[in-house]
Amino acid sequence: MHELPPVAHSAVPDSTLTPSRAHRIMQDHRGCPVSVCPAKAQAKRLLIEAGKLVPADAPHMGS
Repeated sequence: MHELPPVAHSAVPDSTLTPSRAHRIMQDHRGCPVSVCPAKAQAKRLLIEAGKLVPADAPHMGS
């Protein structure tokens, strides 16, 4: 099934953004470049700060 692309790309108030909601935003906006989608950029930043996402350019354990 094809899903409709998200229509809202603006960031949400930081006080309402939880890691769970950030994961959902990352999934919903998977086709959006982080450089032009404020919602995805905000979600990515929160997940990195929460230790839930390790950017590929950051050192980390594992293979």
